Amino acid sequence: MVHKTDSGELVPVIRVIKEKCINCHRCIAVCPVKMCNDGSGDTISLRAELCVGCGECIRICKYGARVGIDDFDSFMQDIKAAKPIIAVVAPAIVANFGNNYLKFNGFLKKLGVKAVFDVSFGAELTIKSYVAYKKKQNPKLIIAQPCSSLVSFIELYHPELIGYLAPADSPMGHIMKAVRKFYPQYADCKIAAFSPCYAKRREFNSVGIGDYNVTFASIKRHLEDTGDNLMNYGDYNYENPPAERGVNFSTPGGLMQTFARYDKNAVYFTRKVEGVPEVYQYLAQLKFFLKEHSPSCYLVDCLNCRLGCNGGPGAINQDRNIEEVEMNTEKRSREVQAQYKRSFFSKKKFERTFARYWQEGLFTRSYVDRSALFREIVRRPSKDEFASAYKRLHKYTENDFLDCGCCGYKNCEQMAVAIINGLNKPEHCWYYIMEQSKKDEERYQSRLKSAIEKIYNRVFEEINGNINGINALLDRITETVSHVNASSSTIETMVYRIQSVNENVKRNAQTVTQLNVSSLEGKGQMLKIGELAGKMAEQSDMLIRISKIIESVYQKTQVLGMNASIEAAHAGDIGRGFAVVAGEIRHLAQTAGTQSKDIEQSLSNIKSLIDKSAASSVNAQNQFERIITLVNAVKEEDGSIAQAVERESDNGKQVIDALTTINQLILTIRNETALLLDSSKTVLENMGSLKNI
Repeated sequence: MVHKTDSGELVPVIRVIKEKCINCHRCIAVCPVKMCNDGSGDTISLRAELCVGCGECIRICKYGARVGIDDFDSFMQDIKAAKPIIAVVAPAIVANFGNNYLKFNGFLKKLGVKAVFDVSFGAELTIKSYVAYKKKQNPKLIIAQPCSSLVSFIELYHPELIGYLAPADSPMGHIMKAVRKFYPQYADCKIAAFSPCYAKRREFNSVGIGDYNVTFASIKRHLEDTGDNLMNYGDYNYENPPAERGVNFSTPGGLMQTFARYDKNAVYFTRKVEGVPEVYQYLAQLKFFLKEHSPSCYLVDCLNCRLGCNGGPGAINQDRNIEEVEMNTEKRSREVQAQYKRSFFSKKKFERTFARYWQEGLFTRSYVDRSALFREIVRRPSKDEFASAYKRLHKYTENDFLDCGCCGYKNCEQMAVAIINGLNKPEHCWYYIMEQSKKDEERYQSRLKSAIEKIYNRVFEEINGNINGINALLDRITETVSHVNASSSTIETMVYRIQSVNENVKRNAQTVTQLNVSSLEGKGQMLKIGELAGKMAEQSDMLIRISKIIESVYQKTQVLGMNASIEAAHAGDIGRGFAVVAGEIRHLAQTAGTQSKDIEQSLSNIKSLIDKSAASSVNAQNQFERIITLVNAVKEEDGSIAQAVERESDNGKQVIDALTTINQLILTIRNETALLLDSSKTVLENMGSLKNI
């Protein structure tokens, strides 16, 4: 990230992630200056030019909608590009990374940093600048300026205090200027500052020195993302001489303790204030106090953060206990002080060490009155504008000004200022919400009553129509019940008749079965008659043959009688008796011939009758065959009819059951309809009561 060096510019050091912002106004509540937040939209946006960069909104936002801005990415990019860079490390490194602070230097050297300097040594130079300023100017009050957020606060909102700010650089400014002045071998190197503070970027822009502001939080994320650890690196000492009490500068009161080395009474004449909102309230009230009173102290050791720089917004230990945070810093302080004592450093020698790196006028700093920017963006409203705003907020009497702070502002007046300047809206005021709810409820009640009346009239008409329809429906249901009962009676009669037909079909089936048996028996008898007729035909044929033989005998006997007569005639008297016999024989033959012809004729007639009987017997057999076939067909049809009739009988029973169920349902519907009719009448009565609400 490239920053423009401009003493009049306050670059963004905090950004808002809109997608994560829920518009809860907690950021406004903890913000010491309020008006840098714009709550006029659906999310809270940030006006960077009015923000002091304290980082309280980062701490308080549990949704991660606010994050700090540092130069880690551009630093890593330039390191990879092998650009020459040196590092200055804030004394808060010990409170964040513990006893591994020298390994942190080793990590930086491994990245490619050319040299590492200790800002604690810059703190020693800062106190020397303070002492020189106090000795030369003897101001009635010195406000310490190591905290960039407090410097921005004074420049923007309380420029009356600018004259009390120490006109010297911060410890980080001192060490960077000292490197530029006294370490010419690094003249072509850019300077990367490692600190727990996002607002330091603004200080660099103001004094025109410092190229990268990298927070400890970004380094920690980098180590986690790469799976790295400081224990993987060796210790690397700072390039500068060791500091003494300056290592405590990151701790609240550290400036006072270091100043006490030059003035033992400093602990009695130093006002130590830190933390939001206490330090901002103190500074805001201080300007009024100084107009009428002389201060009881000459040094204000003030820091933005409750834990001092050790717990800055870019630190990694904000959730730790204060004892845990300051333990390692105090340990280091004891160690360096013991080191100086063991080396038998006299105060003069000690001073000579720091004096080599301090030059009068080198570390002087001036400040910018930025209040015009604030007044341009946030103007003081007139009485009429306040009255109009309070009217929008439904605030008319003293009791309406609750100063509850639900909107995030200190009081209702601040909220009104924000609304007038387009930085918020009435919908974020709790009292407005309550009063608006009441008004909305009244309007709602009025509209509701009107709507109820319309609904009542419409429902009244509908229910009346429904009642008429229900009455008509009851009549139709009653008529339907009558038809169903009649249909049920008719179907019961039909089922009864079907059952009678079924019984007749069953009896017919039995008769057909008996007829089939009798037909089979008749067929058997006809077969026997046919056989007998055949045998009689054979016998008649035999009789005819015998008749033929008799006729042959007759003819032969007649011939024989004629021959006998002839012979008797020839015999004369002797043959007279024979002739008589011959005559008798002839007579017998004639009689036999006559009888034979009669027999033959009778036999022929009998044979003709027998033949006809045989033919009739065959025809009778064929008829019996057809009768049996038809009987079997009738039997099969009767079986099908019986099955069909039985099914229809069952179906008829099912229909009767269904009609019975339908009849019950219709009766139920009629009862429910009657109940519905009563309910509709009750609803109609209640609607009449509702109309009167």
